[in-house]
Amino acid sequence: MEATRMVKARLFGTGQSVGRGRSIVLAALASCLLVGFADSKALAADNLPPPPTVEDDGLVEPEALPDKLTFDQVLDLPLENQYGVVGARARYERRRAEQEMIRSSNRPQVTVDGRLRYVEPGDLAVENDQHDDHRAGLSLRQKLFDFGRQQDREAAAEARLVGERLSLLDEQKRQRLAILRAYFDVLLADQRYQALNERMAILFIRYDRARDRRELGQTSDYDIAVFERDYQDAMLQRARADADRRLTRRHLAEITGRPGRLPRSLEAPSLTRLFEREVPAVGDLIETALQEDLALNALRHRHDGSKSDLTAARGGNLPSIHGEVNADHYSREGATRDPFRAGVYIEFPLFRGGARDAEIAAAQADRMGVVARMAEREADIRRYATELVEMIRVHQSIGKQRIDALDSYADLNFMRNQTLYQMEKAADLGDAMTEMSMAKLERMQTTYALAMRWAEVALLTNQSLEAVLLGEPGGSDEVNGGEDTTEDERS
Repeated sequence: MEATRMVKARLFGTGQSVGRGRSIVLAALASCLLVGFADSKALAADNLPPPPTVEDDGLVEPEALPDKLTFDQVLDLPLENQYGVVGARARYERRRAEQEMIRSSNRPQVTVDGRLRYVEPGDLAVENDQHDDHRAGLSLRQKLFDFGRQQDREAAAEARLVGERLSLLDEQKRQRLAILRAYFDVLLADQRYQALNERMAILFIRYDRARDRRELGQTSDYDIAVFERDYQDAMLQRARADADRRLTRRHLAEITGRPGRLPRSLEAPSLTRLFEREVPAVGDLIETALQEDLALNALRHRHDGSKSDLTAARGGNLPSIHGEVNADHYSREGATRDPFRAGVYIEFPLFRGGARDAEIAAAQADRMGVVARMAEREADIRRYATELVEMIRVHQSIGKQRIDALDSYADLNFMRNQTLYQMEKAADLGDAMTEMSMAKLERMQTTYALAMRWAEVALLTNQSLEAVLLGEPGGSDEVNGGEDTTEDERS
C-alpha cells in the first residue's frame, strides 16, 4: 500500500498539487467546450442549404429534366448541383473556412505534449542513479490583447465572406438567365424547323409536279433543274434546323446540370404583356442598379475587407499579450522543473525583416485591385442599363410594329392564296403557309429577345424573374396552357 501511494504521489502529486492539477484539467476542458460551442454557433449562423455532394467521380447528378418541360419549371428549377453554382459555392465555402481559421487564432489553444528519454546523469546530479527522464505536460494558451489586429483580421474575413455569399447569389441568377436563354433557343429551333419543313414540302411538290409535266413535254430540263436546286437547298436548311433542335436540347440539359435525359416537349410561355410594360428611365435604372446589383455589392464588401486587412497590416509590429497555464509531470525531479506555471506574457516584435512593409504593400495592392474592379463594374452597369432601356424601347416600338405587319401580311396572303386555290386558279397554297410560319418565328424571336432584356433588368436590380416576366401570381401574364413544341413535330 505504501508503495502504491508513493507511485501515485510520484505521478500525480499530493495535497495542493492535486487540486491544482484538477483545476487546470477542468479549465482546459471548459476551454475546449467553449471552442466547440463557438464553432457550432458559427455554423448555425449560415442559413444556406448544405453543399452539394461531391463523390470521387464528380457531382451527384440530380433528377433528370421532365419529358415535358414547362416555363414555370424552368424558373423554379433547383440549381444546387449546377456546375457554375457549385463552383461559386466552393469559393464561398473556402472563404468560410478562412474565416474560421482566423477566428481560431483568438480562441483558447490547448496542447498536450510529452517525451520518453533515457539519460546518463552527470557527477553533480542530485539523482545520479536515475536514468528515466520522461515528461508529460498540458498547456493552455489564450491571446488576451493585440491592439486590435485580430479584430481587423476578423472584420476583413467577415466582409470577404459576405461578398462571396453575394457572388454566390449573383451566380445563381446568372445561371438562371443562361437556362432561360437556352430554353428560348429550343423553342426557336423548333419553330424554325417547322417553317423550313413546310417550305421543303411545298418545293418537293412543285419539283415532283414539274417532273410529271416533263414527261408530257410541258416543261424543260432547265425548269426541272431550277426546281430541284430549290428543293435541295430547302432540304439542307431543314436538316441543319433539325440538328439544331437536338443541339439546343442538349445545351439546355447540360447547362441545368441534368444531362441524363433531353426534354422532348417544351411549353411556349405567353409574354405579350412585356410589350406594354412601362420602360424605366435610364437614370432611375442606373441609380437602382448601382444600389442593388449583387456583383457590385460583393465588390463593396471585399473593399471593406481590404481596408481592414490594410489596418491590420499597419499594426503588424505592435505588441501582443497572451496568458498561458502549464501543468507538467517529470519522472526525474530538478530544481528548475515546476509542476505548475501560470503567467501573462508580452511579445513585442522589434524587427521582422521587412515583413510589415511587404504585408502593407500586399494589402494596398489588393485594395487597389478591388477599387479598379468596382469602377469597372459601375461603368458596365451604366453602359448596360442604358443599352437595356434602349433595346427594350426598340423591341416595344419598331419590333412590335414589324411583327404586327408581318402577321397582317401573312394572314392576308394566306386568305388570298386560299381563295385562288378554291377558284382553281392556283395549284396549291404556295408560300402562304411558310409565310405564316416565318411570321410566327419572327414574333417569337422578338418576344423572347424582349423577355431576355427584361430578365437582364431583373438581374441588374436584384429582382425575381417571376415578378418581372410574369407579373403578380394569378395575373394576366401567367403562363397559359399554351402550345407545346416537340422534337417530333412534322408538317
